[in-house]
Amino acid sequence: MTTNDVFSPDGAYRRTYFFVGGEYMADDDESKFGGSIMKGQTYVERLVPVEGVRRRFPLILVHGGGQSGLNWLHTPDDRPGWASYFLSRGFAVYIVDTPSRGRSAPDLAQHHTTYSTGFVEQWFTATASMASSTWPQAKLHTQWPGTGRRGDPIFDAFYASTYPSITDLCAYQEAQKGAIVALLKRIGRPSILLTHSQGAPGGWLAIVAVEPNGPPFTGTHPHNGAPARGWALTDVPITYDPPVSGVEELRLVTVASSEVGRDDVVLQSEEGGGVRKLRNLQHVPVLVEVGEASYHAPYDHATVAYLRQAGVQCDFIRLEDLGIRGNGHMQMLELNNLDIARVLDDWIRHKVEGDS
Repeated sequence: MTTNDVFSPDGAYRRTYFFVGGEYMADDDESKFGGSIMKGQTYVERLVPVEGVRRRFPLILVHGGGQSGLNWLHTPDDRPGWASYFLSRGFAVYIVDTPSRGRSAPDLAQHHTTYSTGFVEQWFTATASMASSTWPQAKLHTQWPGTGRRGDPIFDAFYASTYPSITDLCAYQEAQKGAIVALLKRIGRPSILLTHSQGAPGGWLAIVAVEPNGPPFTGTHPHNGAPARGWALTDVPITYDPPVSGVEELRLVTVASSEVGRDDVVLQSEEGGGVRKLRNLQHVPVLVEVGEASYHAPYDHATVAYLRQAGVQCDFIRLEDLGIRGNGHMQMLELNNLDIARVLDDWIRHKVEGDS
């Protein structure tokens, strides 16, 4: 871990914003005088250090479910966030509000759902104190600031920042994919995608996936056992080589876990035709990182195993292996958030920028 740089939250930066994507649709409401409305436009905030960009590739920050780009700016107890950290390291930073979230206008034709305070307490902020927490690592959660319970001012500040999410995951992922492609075209150069949770389905020059949606094909915590992500990593089709016309053509096998607190792994069977590769990701370096106490701790290794078998160059970091303990799912907001940002930055330097 690099320690020779000193982080300063006070560095000046330039801020601009713009929208990408979106299409005009006929407005059927005659009371609005006809014409058209825009649907699917996506808000992007661009932050650039005043002293100049020093890093080779822009960094795109993509939030997770029920959240917005606010996650990256600062923490609910008003400490510097990951955007400040990466600006101090010389990155041009792009912060996205994914379609129908935050400052990206909602698609009112879609059904939305909102996380309750009880859900947020159990899965994000107070997992160690919740008797209903169902994964063994939950009791290790120590890094959320405050009590993590409704009525605590830090919890209330965080909960106030949550947003309704589209329940149709296929529709959401298609819209998100279109938005990221439009942003990459606007940027016009290779970029690094740093995603959190539901923000993970897609990436380009490199992917830093903080607790990505997973594991392949199966819903675990908090959806124990229900089928999920029919294309392994996503709910929408992705490209396999040799190609498949449907996921039923993938021959799957479950490998039992030999470790306590670790879920079984679903892989492609190596019999009867071999393993199909994820062609579009084979030359993209990927990092999957997981916190010690998160509900992802029991299963993110399964996502990594599937990616590696499919030919993806995927590194895996468990934060506790680096001495960073007690983190839950919302680690960019937790007490040691900048220690984690440093880990991700080191990986980018070594695996993407080629520094020794």
